[in-house]
Amino acid sequence: MIKKEDKLWGGRFKTRTSSIMERIGESISFDKELYKQDIRGSLAHAKNLLKIEILTTIEFEQIQKALIEIEQEIESGNFQYKLELEDIHMHIESRLTEKIGLPGKKLHTARSRNDQVAQDVRLYIKDETKEILKLIYSLLEVIIEKSKSHTEMIMPGYTHLQVAQPIRVSHYLLSYFWAVGRDLEQFLFAYSVNDLLVLGSGALSGVNYPTDRKFIQEELKLKNISENSIDAVASRDHVLNLLFAICQTLIHFSRISEEIIIYSTVEFSFISLPDSLTTGSSIMPQKKNPDIAELIRGKSARVISNLNHMLVLLKGLPLAYNRDLQEDKISLFDSVEQVKISIEGIREMIHEMKFHPDKMINSLNNGFATATDLADFLVSKKNIPFREAHEYVGKLVSACIEKKLTLPEISLQDRKEISEHFATDEYMDAISLEKSADKKNVFGGTSFERQNEQIKNAEHKLKFWKEKILEVENE
Repeated sequence: MIKKEDKLWGGRFKTRTSSIMERIGESISFDKELYKQDIRGSLAHAKNLLKIEILTTIEFEQIQKALIEIEQEIESGNFQYKLELEDIHMHIESRLTEKIGLPGKKLHTARSRNDQVAQDVRLYIKDETKEILKLIYSLLEVIIEKSKSHTEMIMPGYTHLQVAQPIRVSHYLLSYFWAVGRDLEQFLFAYSVNDLLVLGSGALSGVNYPTDRKFIQEELKLKNISENSIDAVASRDHVLNLLFAICQTLIHFSRISEEIIIYSTVEFSFISLPDSLTTGSSIMPQKKNPDIAELIRGKSARVISNLNHMLVLLKGLPLAYNRDLQEDKISLFDSVEQVKISIEGIREMIHEMKFHPDKMINSLNNGFATATDLADFLVSKKNIPFREAHEYVGKLVSACIEKKLTLPEISLQDRKEISEHFATDEYMDAISLEKSADKKNVFGGTSFERQNEQIKNAEHKLKFWKEKILEVENE
């Protein structure tokens, strides 16, 4: 048992910390995730202490060597964690002092755990966001490639989950390209707001030493320096930005997962996933379940809860630091883990999914997906007011339903009884699924011509994002 007087903050206290205080106050069970960032920040801080002559060259070299060794100990699994040392910062400093003695005790000069942890978390978010950006980029590549091979295939587009109009499969897939692209932009923004030096803020008011914050900024390769020491240690906006980006991404993933789940049912059978991405049932041998999609849909609720946890945690907290903020890392670490594995899952499903055009065309015909096109045909070719055209087509659809037929199947005589205009050779062209899609020849539309245009625009945008990601990587 470590005595209270042996703790890094224990000088003011006379009795040992109670068991419940140690158990409720520890964060090492989760914040050990920050060891790399803590050591990186400590090395930069030590260089500053050398520069302002708090450390001698020999002491700095001892600290530098020992911190590198501690990092190796942690990575090799030989580092011993102790509940009573509370967090990763105290663990590293305690081990440093064990290894080199007095110089290790000098490292925390001109630094508080408040600005230390605030810096560690920002460095962690930068590191993890780099990985997330690369994963999202690989997903966007897969979406484009899948779209390229499905520009001619027609599928139903839905409103109210009812068949609405024919669209090209590429158009459907590209709708998620642009949505996920916005997610990528959100992560770039989250990265930028974490590109900030907060070391030198101390507990809340700055430090009593001539700390060269510009020097530390350059050591840590950060673009900006915090303007206000209170805000620097009290703010968690930078965490909220990342959690929001993760939530937005998982909401998009949940929507496409829901569609994968629906479209792969026997009732739809629009798509199928390979055996490698599905599971069976312990009792029903025929089952092939889209578990990845269901799990990702579930993870969206998890990360939304994490964002909500952070919002509620911050609401009403007085400035500057409060111990409540120790809880911020639980939501952060979990959300980062969930978004990374979810990106991989979505990427694999899109890459491996197979579309079944016959099933989709059958649904389009049974859903009278070209009814609007037929009404527009009456307007443009027969000069009939749209409201009258709408009524004629509605009656035709009603007749089809009564006779259990589709628009292509209903007889010439039945069509003629509703309107002479349905008895022309142009009727079949007016209800053609492919021609219906190609009539939507506006920028952003589903026509074949616009699909090729959209794919080129997507590739151009992807190239732009690649350059942005490389900029982040090379910082």
